[in-house]
Amino acid sequence: MRMNKMMLGAICSVFALLLLAGCAALSQYGSLERDARQHYQRGNYDQAVFKCAASLRIKPEYDKAQTLIQDAFRAAVNGHRDKIQGLESAGEKFRYDQIVSEYEALVKLNQTIKNLPTLVNKKTKRLIRFELSDYTQVLAEAKTNAAEAHYQEGLQLSQRKGIDFQKRAAKEFKTAQQFCPDYKDSASRYQTCRRAGIKRVAIIPFKDKSGKRNRYGAVYGAISEMITDQMISEVMSDPSAMEFLGLISRDQLEHIMREQQLEMSDLVDEQTAVRLGKLMGVHKILTGKITQIIAVPATTVKKTEKQEANVVVKTEKYTDSKGKKKTRYIRGDVEARVIFYTKTAGASIVGSYKIIDVETAKIEKSKSFTDDAKFKHQWATYTGDERALNSKAGRLVKRAEEPAPTDEQLVNQAAKNLSGSLANSLKEYLR
Repeated sequence: MRMNKMMLGAICSVFALLLLAGCAALSQYGSLERDARQHYQRGNYDQAVFKCAASLRIKPEYDKAQTLIQDAFRAAVNGHRDKIQGLESAGEKFRYDQIVSEYEALVKLNQTIKNLPTLVNKKTKRLIRFELSDYTQVLAEAKTNAAEAHYQEGLQLSQRKGIDFQKRAAKEFKTAQQFCPDYKDSASRYQTCRRAGIKRVAIIPFKDKSGKRNRYGAVYGAISEMITDQMISEVMSDPSAMEFLGLISRDQLEHIMREQQLEMSDLVDEQTAVRLGKLMGVHKILTGKITQIIAVPATTVKKTEKQEANVVVKTEKYTDSKGKKKTRYIRGDVEARVIFYTKTAGASIVGSYKIIDVETAKIEKSKSFTDDAKFKHQWATYTGDERALNSKAGRLVKRAEEPAPTDEQLVNQAAKNLSGSLANSLKEYLR
């Protein structure tokens, strides 16, 4: 009897420990520690530290997280120090960029440890301490070295001719300032090189060769002009795109064209466009044409479907074998005839553009484009028993029919979509 009681007590103790372990695993702090362990096993020591720290902020006495964070912190610090040592001995031109990142990671790790609550080892009752270092000075030195490397690169590039070299030089002076604000005279050199590195571009209003000029332009005017204007507007509203870009305004373009007695139709000719580009003092000319504008009228497709379901249709009273009065449900089949409607409409615009180098008169880029706008609406009606409807039909019968956008609205939406696509393509090309 005594042995049985002892065995029962031991079993209860084991069960209690397992229960506690299970609770820890299911808890938030336990889940964070488990995530930290997975990061540690994969060699992601920094993340292991951050996850353990989050666990310990919830439960400072959680021993598993206490043990793991000590191991993870040592491994993380040693890993960053080894990388710094390797970078310093490698001698690469911009090695201090990465060295700065490594020191910043060390600073973040140290700050995470400093923000921990007081940790006490359960067994020894002693405070858990970490070996922390002050990286303030070495980080500042690394940033200075990184800034100097980019500054010197900027100086070398700025002495070379050509807007591309000046643009690269400006970027180097800008990077130097990112490491050390107001580093030497990098700010003024950046502005000088940026101005010299600006690429001036004239965007000629696209020629509409679709045969539908002004048909869909009741609101915005000619679609081709709308696309060009919106593209220019979107590019100009992006400061990062305009850093090294100068766009010629429509007014400037039209003024020079009047002086030269030119019409927009004349600019389809590449030689005429290049001659105009030289007069405007631009480096590149973008010109294009719309070859198709297609509006697909709204159409509605109907599909009829019979739906059935087995449901409770009534109840009835009965007496069971023990003489008790009870109620039972009587099921039966019900059906409904559902008509599904799908209304669609759309518009698409097709064309092409090319970018011409004014100095060489060569086409640097030529690309076809297409964009569209689509409308689709679904609804349904039914006759019969509503209970027979499946979930899709039940949802659609609650919808009402909606009118489709007009052809003009769809074409203008397609033009807007196309303007955005062309603007992104231009920004990517010119960056």
